[in-house]
Amino acid sequence: MDIDFSKYSSDCVDFLQKLIKIPSVNGQDNEKAIVSEIANEAKKLGLPHQLIIKDAFHPNVFIGDDFKSNQELLLVAHTDTVGIGDKTKWEKDPFSGIIQNNKIFGRGAIDCKGGIALNLYVYKILSDLGKPHLVKVVAVADEEIAGDSDFGLRYMLSNGLNAKAAIYTYGGNSDHTSINIGHRGVVRLWITCHGEGAHSGSREWQDRLKGDNAIEGIVDFLNKLKEFKFVETNKFFPGYKTIITPTLIEGGSGESLVPDIAKILLDIRLLPDTNPKDLIKKITQITQDLTSTKRSFEISIKNNIPAALSDPTDPFIKTVSDLNREIFGVDPVIKGSGPINESYMLIERGIPTIAGFGPSGDNFHAPNEYALIDSIETSLKFLTKVVLNLQP
Repeated sequence: MDIDFSKYSSDCVDFLQKLIKIPSVNGQDNEKAIVSEIANEAKKLGLPHQLIIKDAFHPNVFIGDDFKSNQELLLVAHTDTVGIGDKTKWEKDPFSGIIQNNKIFGRGAIDCKGGIALNLYVYKILSDLGKPHLVKVVAVADEEIAGDSDFGLRYMLSNGLNAKAAIYTYGGNSDHTSINIGHRGVVRLWITCHGEGAHSGSREWQDRLKGDNAIEGIVDFLNKLKEFKFVETNKFFPGYKTIITPTLIEGGSGESLVPDIAKILLDIRLLPDTNPKDLIKKITQITQDLTSTKRSFEISIKNNIPAALSDPTDPFIKTVSDLNREIFGVDPVIKGSGPINESYMLIERGIPTIAGFGPSGDNFHAPNEYALIDSIETSLKFLTKVVLNLQP
């Protein structure tokens, strides 16, 4: 394969800078401007592209010839980002795309605008080789909402998007010691406790003749929840287990009012062997045990995303593993990740999927996110070789 990847990597870095300079923070901005920039770049490069839209503020881009064919490698990345957090923690402007010391800084550099830039230029390389039919690219909206949006990848799949295999090009893995073929599941539950209001200074409350503190009800619930023990393991999730984490709490309406309502959000990460229905049933039993004449509970499901794992014996996984060994000199571990991503949507449809092989870098969801400039060319080479090695 006689390709001058340096000819493409410089333009790819320039394009990534443009993307970083366009804020697309989930819940704050929308993806219209960044999608317009992606479409403009595709047009400049002479690549076939179209917008796929369910919501006008959250459009998606498809780059390729055959949306529904199952013969190509699909390259996926998302256009939105998390917020910047405390701006004073950033050493560089988070939307500058500034380059310094072989690093390009900015929100989205590795999650996941670096992947967008790479994917577009991999398609350009294959187009210049006369083999654009081997690959297609999607840039999808609204991933950061919880990997559970109806506007982005799910909408495209529901409209027939298909592929032979897929790589969701998240960045950050600089040592290439593992290949991510899935993720734990996540269930998020709001647990609401209803108590009985009272004046906190009253004799009736003091003597517990009136009132039931909903915040105390939540505390009682959490104490019972601590008794849960998870001992299951899974060889594709080394070191991981099912874990329940309270992450948000609300309650009370006044300084002198005994709270009559309080609620807590449970973030539950599940290994493939843990049945979400069984776990929710056990949590429901706790709330029933704590229910009294003055206290009741409600449970509502915010998210229910299954654990997912591509078939580790699939030829696609072997191809990527072999190329990882060839290009990066590392024999990778095949495993799943702790956090979720949208790979499950593809895996559920029988499309073997890997998450990773975007640009190397650091600071996912943290200040001073950056991608390593040198890794852009290496990633272009790797992804192009994957595409070429998958052809019949």
